[in-house]
Amino acid sequence: MPDTQREALRQKALAEIALLDTPPEAEFDTLAQLAQQVLGTSMSSVTLIDPERQWFKARCGPLAPWTERGPALCTVVFETEAPLMVADASLDPRFAASPFVAGEPHIRFYAGVPVRVRLVNGDRVTIGTLCVLDDKPREPKASDLDILNKLACLAEALVDARAVALRAAEAAEQRRLAVERLERERRQFKQAERMADMGSYRYDIAQNTTVWSDGVFAIHELPVSGGVPNGELLNFFPEPDRTRFLDAVLRTLDTGEPFEMDTDYVTAKGNGRRVRVSCEIELSKGSPNALIGLVQDITDRHRLEERLRHQARTDDLTQLPNRAEFNRVLDKRLHDARAQGQELAVLLIDLDGFKGVNDALGHAAGDDVLRRVADRLLRLGQDGCFPARLGGDEFAVIVPVELGRSGLVSMVETLLRDLRFDGGEPGYTAKVAGTVGIAWSASADGDREILLRQADAALYAAKRSRKGTSQTYGDDGAGRHAG
Repeated sequence: MPDTQREALRQKALAEIALLDTPPEAEFDTLAQLAQQVLGTSMSSVTLIDPERQWFKARCGPLAPWTERGPALCTVVFETEAPLMVADASLDPRFAASPFVAGEPHIRFYAGVPVRVRLVNGDRVTIGTLCVLDDKPREPKASDLDILNKLACLAEALVDARAVALRAAEAAEQRRLAVERLERERRQFKQAERMADMGSYRYDIAQNTTVWSDGVFAIHELPVSGGVPNGELLNFFPEPDRTRFLDAVLRTLDTGEPFEMDTDYVTAKGNGRRVRVSCEIELSKGSPNALIGLVQDITDRHRLEERLRHQARTDDLTQLPNRAEFNRVLDKRLHDARAQGQELAVLLIDLDGFKGVNDALGHAAGDDVLRRVADRLLRLGQDGCFPARLGGDEFAVIVPVELGRSGLVSMVETLLRDLRFDGGEPGYTAKVAGTVGIAWSASADGDREILLRQADAALYAAKRSRKGTSQTYGDDGAGRHAG
């Protein structure tokens, strides 16, 4: 490894143990004292070396707390990561000019060994030295380095223990922060559940048990303390949604494809709800382990959507279906009739005398007439007919295939009588009646536009002949009814 990379690794390791510039510690002081006493020198130190200086974690004798790194003898041990012993530094060309040799503390004898720290990957890297120094020359002995190496092992054990403790403290702090983050996220999720009327679930396939979040308990109107009613989960879905939901779950288990569906729901307290349920597979080692998903109470949203749909399809004055809804239903019933090989009839109704009520008594009286007509037409709905207001004083009725041509005759006669009444108020009345045009889908080949044109033609044929009667398209008078 290049020297620059090795230096960077040593400095990183030194920084990670956070030992620089820390207060004195008895264990390190004792090591320095042992080295001094055993080797009989006037000075000793446990030295850490950073990019600019050597700093003494422990020292004995006339040593400053720190010195510049460059001219220090310990720098050689640090950079070579090898022991060094010098009998007389003043005679060694490498150190004779050093200010620590030429000046205080007048180093002559020096013996030093590396102090290393174990990295997480098991490698050891030098972070400093354990050394003894004297202001008098002495003959080096091999035993001096042997003693220093043994004492350095103790120093390294202290450093390693500190590194392990720091890593453990850091890991504990990370765990504490993770727990705090999870708790914070849990609270935020619970708040989100409450705001969205939502909850989550997890069904363990092997254990056949389900876990709910608080939000799901709230949707079920069940206390959290009671636990999940595992054996009764499908009972909350009324039919046919129960079967539909179960089929979707089985399909997900079989194919792995997630699903999302809206379904009716009945809570533990018997209250009807509309919920949105999502479901997907949770895998463990590539195999299905659980089903997970969300349950959201969309009752209010569903009711609003239903109201909006109702408003979009309903005439505001009479509360009958409007023209758009009439056309939609007629298209569907024509399709069904064709599929069954049957026919249905459409009645177009135009009010006679209505303009007189509006002109004489105003629109409020006219509106009352329209509502009375709607009430009479709604009675037809009990027999499977579909009445609607197309606009103004024009109404229409879809007659079901079950009624047939023979049943239609008596129904139209009754309808013509029901549509004949007096509109107005005391002092003024106006006769109101209805004229009806009839067309059968067979003559229009099941085409809505043609069918309605035929019914309209029959209506105006009846009006020309006699108002307050009915006419069937294609008849030459035999189909006229006078009500």
